[in-house]
Amino acid sequence: MKQRLNDVKKLSEFISLLSPADVLHFQDVPIDGIVCRPEDSRKDALYCVIDEFLQYGHWVEGFDLFESPDAKTLHETPFRHKAALLLERPVPDIVLPQMVMPDPRKGMARAAKYFFDSPDEQMKIVGVTGTNGKTTTSHLINQWLTACGGRSAALGTLGLYTGAEKYAETIYTTPLSPTLFETLGELRKIRVTTLAAEISSHALKLDRVFGLNVDVAVFTNLTRDHLDFHGTMEDYRASKIKLFTNLKSDDIAVVNRDDAMGRELISLSPCHVIDYGCSSEATLNAEQVRCLSNETAFRVCYQDKKLEIKTSLVGDFNVYNVLAAMGACLALGIDPEELASASSSLSGVAGRIEAVPLPGDRVGIVDYAHTPDSLKKILHAVRATASGRVITVFGCGGDRDRGKRPLMGEVAAHLSDLCVVTSDNPRRENPAAIIEEILEGMPEQGVIVEPERREAIRKAYEMSRAGDVILVAGKGHEPYQIIGDENFPFDDREELRRLREG
Repeated sequence: MKQRLNDVKKLSEFISLLSPADVLHFQDVPIDGIVCRPEDSRKDALYCVIDEFLQYGHWVEGFDLFESPDAKTLHETPFRHKAALLLERPVPDIVLPQMVMPDPRKGMARAAKYFFDSPDEQMKIVGVTGTNGKTTTSHLINQWLTACGGRSAALGTLGLYTGAEKYAETIYTTPLSPTLFETLGELRKIRVTTLAAEISSHALKLDRVFGLNVDVAVFTNLTRDHLDFHGTMEDYRASKIKLFTNLKSDDIAVVNRDDAMGRELISLSPCHVIDYGCSSEATLNAEQVRCLSNETAFRVCYQDKKLEIKTSLVGDFNVYNVLAAMGACLALGIDPEELASASSSLSGVAGRIEAVPLPGDRVGIVDYAHTPDSLKKILHAVRATASGRVITVFGCGGDRDRGKRPLMGEVAAHLSDLCVVTSDNPRRENPAAIIEEILEGMPEQGVIVEPERREAIRKAYEMSRAGDVILVAGKGHEPYQIIGDENFPFDDREELRRLREG
């Protein structure tokens, strides 16, 4: 997608918008884009010099770019052919116009929104946040709205979807603000009226969604994750809360009452709240839940209605995802009986409890579970429907929260009959060292170590017998393995299919 509008905007407009503390080398140059990534070669753009969490969990320091020997002459640097700079402090001898302001991230978000003519103001935005369930909930909202005749989209980990069709790939769960507002501008052109977007804690802490007009905010749950980035659970929690405390009085919050933080958000949100859960106190309450191997059915009590919901999604945790999506659709004004009628059309998403049949009455399950809580939930769901043993293949990602590794091992060992511990995107860490930290939470018996993920999946298959379930957890939909700084083709689902094909 190319950042270009019919009406050319000038630097003076952005100066009026942002009120920078200082402007150096002013020329009223035309601005033909908003960028912040060093590799973005777009010409005549406003380049925003920011520190960001860009590459495989590693920071990119914006001002490091000025240390290049050629930086001051603008040759072979990210600033070559750029129109102007937005940055936190001035840089001597750079002859481009420089807008200096104390928080360039927020400035970048405001500039991007203005450049694309505020597309978020011309559609409904549903922001979905929480540790687990963001992807499934966002896609369920999109599926439900589509089934009810709407023009909707879902944006997040799996990419950008319009209705049932994949429209574009994504790099991050929540895009950097220039890409986010550019994407919204594209959706406006194709007349999408509602977007369900995953909003990560990284995006909230780093102000990627600053200024975004969120009409409905959805909270799924809060458990341990991303402490490599946040440092503490309190910082992680505070980032999530920002989405709700920034809502306006006429917005709506949809929160999980059965989660401790969800109950807190009921009082913190400055707007109407639709709370959901399996407890009778919830406004949107699920009862008579029946989880089978190929479907989940339950009754929803909402106001004075009792609605029967039946979907092909499996696992009791998906009851919460369905309730969250239903709450969002109700907040958007969809009739509850219409939602109940369309619930049979809902389906799971790629890499989330995705089944791959195997020979000899066995089945493989691929799931994105990569936190102790999500692994626990998927194992409970698999255990509830498995007729034989549960064999779990899993690892932990490198350059991520090390503290969760023994916890993942403990959960897997407790809820599986056999475990195969392997690599999962080791990135720049030694796979053997990651595995050793996982094993700290596991007993010696019933555990096999196989660092090569392909071989680990094969070993699990060779140990399995009729009725067994092989759960391959951690990577889900990902078609790659990150080793060092490189992506190598690897898909857990394809590895299971190869076993099926012999």
